[in-house]
Amino acid sequence: MRATTVGFSGSGASRRALRWAVQSSAAAGRPLHVVVGPGGTHADLDELLAEELERVPGREPAVDVTLTTDDPVRTLVHAAQEGADLVLGCGRDVGPRGPGEGVLAAVLAASPGPVVLVGPRAVLTPPRRLLVVGSPEDAVADWVLRRERELPVHLLTVWRSPSGDGGSGRRHAHLRAVAVHHTVRARLSAGTHRPVRAEVAEGELADVLPRRLAVGDLVVIEAGSVGALPLRTLRAPAVVLPTRLRVSRRVVDLREDVRELRPARPT
Repeated sequence: MRATTVGFSGSGASRRALRWAVQSSAAAGRPLHVVVGPGGTHADLDELLAEELERVPGREPAVDVTLTTDDPVRTLVHAAQEGADLVLGCGRDVGPRGPGEGVLAAVLAASPGPVVLVGPRAVLTPPRRLLVVGSPEDAVADWVLRRERELPVHLLTVWRSPSGDGGSGRRHAHLRAVAVHHTVRARLSAGTHRPVRAEVAEGELADVLPRRLAVGDLVVIEAGSVGALPLRTLRAPAVVLPTRLRVSRRVVDLREDVRELRPARPT
């Protein structure tokens, strides 16, 4: 089974990420891989790990530790590729609408796999329910069906009308959201073999999402929407999934490169 990987630097944000990663790994029966970057020490980690493992009821997860002095972005992106997911802590200096610049934003932009963001106000408890933010991309439903079939699912599709358009534009935006909503709900219901609680809500994601959260929720969202997350105040960790759109663009770019390298046909 692939491990849950967590980045640890010794900061308060990384300590919160470690606590959630220990709880999540124990609940899912997955091993835990801790990547200690510049600023963190093995002594600090040993003491903190001992404290966190004592909090875990039942069987403790197997723990592996890697110390690195390499570039943190490159190290964490590689870890995300090797593990089941990568857990990172968000400090209080993160922007009100998601990460702006720095290591966190760079990792999110380059990560080939899921990244779990643990904000400064996230409730640290094992996941009990998935709060899935509906998206036309397939990444969200694919991840739920592949990884977390046992947890109850609440599908939330948020939409808003185009700025200044209260007529046909608003109706079109609503119909498009409903179409996406029904498609994702059908896939989740068929894949999990149980009803999926679902709702469509009008407004901004940053305003709608916090009112739907409950203790033990794990938000699941596609990377293109992460900028709308209020990470500084969000009361739950969030799984950010890379989109297939990014992969398809790479394929197109590679095809263009191949065309340029091909020798010209004789005339």
